[in-house]
Amino acid sequence: MEQPKPPSRSPSFPASKTFGEDAEVTSALSSSSSAPPSAGGNLRNKLTRKKSVLVAFESIFSKDRKPVEEDDTCAFIPEGCASSFDLPPQKTARIPAALGSQQSFRLLHVYHLIGITFFAVTSGPFGFESTVGAAGPVLMQVGLLLFQILWSAPLALMTAELSCMIPLSGGHVLWIYRAFGPFWSFVNSCFAFTCSVLDNAVYAVLFVEFLSSLLYGDSHRISHAWSVVLRVLVIILITVLNIVGIRIIGVTALVLTVAVLSPFAAMLIWGLPRLNFKWIHGQTPQHIELGRFITMLLWNSSGFDGAGNIASEVESPASSYPRALAASVILIFAVYGLPSLIGVSILPDYNEWKRGAYMIAAKLIGGRTLQIWMGLSEVLSAVGLLLTRICINSRVIYGMSLVEQVPVFTWLHPRFGTPWISILTTSILTLLLAEFNFYSLAEADMMFYAMSTMLKFCALVQLRFTEPDAFRPFRIPVSRNILAVLTVVPIGLCLCMLYFASNRSQVIGIIGMIAAVLGYLLKELLPHYGKKAEEVVQQRVARVQQNIERMQQWIDLVTAKEFKIINTRASDITDCIEMSAAQSSTASFRPQNDSFKEALDSEC
Repeated sequence: MEQPKPPSRSPSFPASKTFGEDAEVTSALSSSSSAPPSAGGNLRNKLTRKKSVLVAFESIFSKDRKPVEEDDTCAFIPEGCASSFDLPPQKTARIPAALGSQQSFRLLHVYHLIGITFFAVTSGPFGFESTVGAAGPVLMQVGLLLFQILWSAPLALMTAELSCMIPLSGGHVLWIYRAFGPFWSFVNSCFAFTCSVLDNAVYAVLFVEFLSSLLYGDSHRISHAWSVVLRVLVIILITVLNIVGIRIIGVTALVLTVAVLSPFAAMLIWGLPRLNFKWIHGQTPQHIELGRFITMLLWNSSGFDGAGNIASEVESPASSYPRALAASVILIFAVYGLPSLIGVSILPDYNEWKRGAYMIAAKLIGGRTLQIWMGLSEVLSAVGLLLTRICINSRVIYGMSLVEQVPVFTWLHPRFGTPWISILTTSILTLLLAEFNFYSLAEADMMFYAMSTMLKFCALVQLRFTEPDAFRPFRIPVSRNILAVLTVVPIGLCLCMLYFASNRSQVIGIIGMIAAVLGYLLKELLPHYGKKAEEVVQQRVARVQQNIERMQQWIDLVTAKEFKIINTRASDITDCIEMSAAQSSTASFRPQNDSFKEALDSEC
């Protein structure tokens, strides 16, 4: 039997069969494949004439393209987009229908992605008060600025580069799979999934606590029975919204962002006349709780990488991710820094800075009205956190299923195109864990997040060394050696989280590591019990290669679609420029008055 040829420049496959439900991608690829080879040259000539305006496109269209072959559906991609994997001859793996059909539905724009990233990281300054109590207002402001540079910015840059390079839902599960293979990807998936369900449970508990504070203050608490009912109701509502579609999550997150930040905007406006800097010379704690201070700063600045979990559901990820993440870093710094400046001007004593300090400051600035408004904002922030976290965390097990680490979860809803089984599983686990204590959940959550984040930064560096020529629409503007040095800082902060964690959390982390390794061994060995080791290894290597090839096929399709969009926009811009130039030329030679026109006619 004749072996099929391996993919040379990029995998070829019939788009009509693999992506039957994706009319937009199929038509885009068909039109680009059927276009004459000279089309790219004509466009390049136009761009050269207008390169002062279209200089951004010059690097894309200045390369020569080979003629389009009949079945080369990805031939529109420049040489830089080619797959970095030289696979041995084997049967070409087809992309699951889940990936193709997901693109048939409405996708997220940049502003939707900003809203989702905002709630993935913070949802407002609630919970940030304890940093002032741990180290004082001066160290809080200095630490906030430093951690934005040393922690938040590296997380955002890493997410932008890897999400643009591998624009697939599943995020870091697939990044680490491509960098280190199935073992470390499985270990990371266990860490990430455990962290995600703990996250969700934390926010379900916070929702009830915030609602209780809004309704009763400190005098009374919602009963346990009612708290269970409320948690169940809000999780059911959020689960339904997540199944209905990713776009509604983006719109809701954007609306909730405005609603959560509105009382803080009012607090800034009304409190601006009372702004002062006496707190700089005020009291500072005699004993600075350094471990708690660092942990809380990291806790409140983490989560940018979660935005990469929904990459295949974002429109034009190559342009959307860098802009959305840059805007999110600035927004989150402002959300923490500005209200804190007003707050410490009103409450300069660090002993008063514990949970609820913003509510007290709001009452002193705007009275009972602003306090109630702030309390409602606190409840909405918990809803936004839970809504967004179930969305992005459900894509973790969806990504695991794409590389065969768990079964079934690639199934998408036939109408809405969302991974409904992953969403339901995440929601059920959230309900089960919501009975635990908030602080116990938070400690364990940060342990698993730290271990997972170290693997993400290692994957970023590894892919720079192993795939230096892979197509990266966005690349952190440093060499791979400098990048390796720079990642030492965020990895060191992850180690700080592990070091300053409580003994109980460290034990939980060790148990989690052992469980992940044993889980991988059982997953790999039990199905092949009784078979020859050599045969099992060969089969497993072939499956890993097929998974990587399948990932690259989808990446090539997304890239081809983005290049087609750029071509279309470039043509429109060029046509507009030429039309404007023609109109300007005509206007410059147009007779200015009737006498001049008569003289010109008589002269002619």
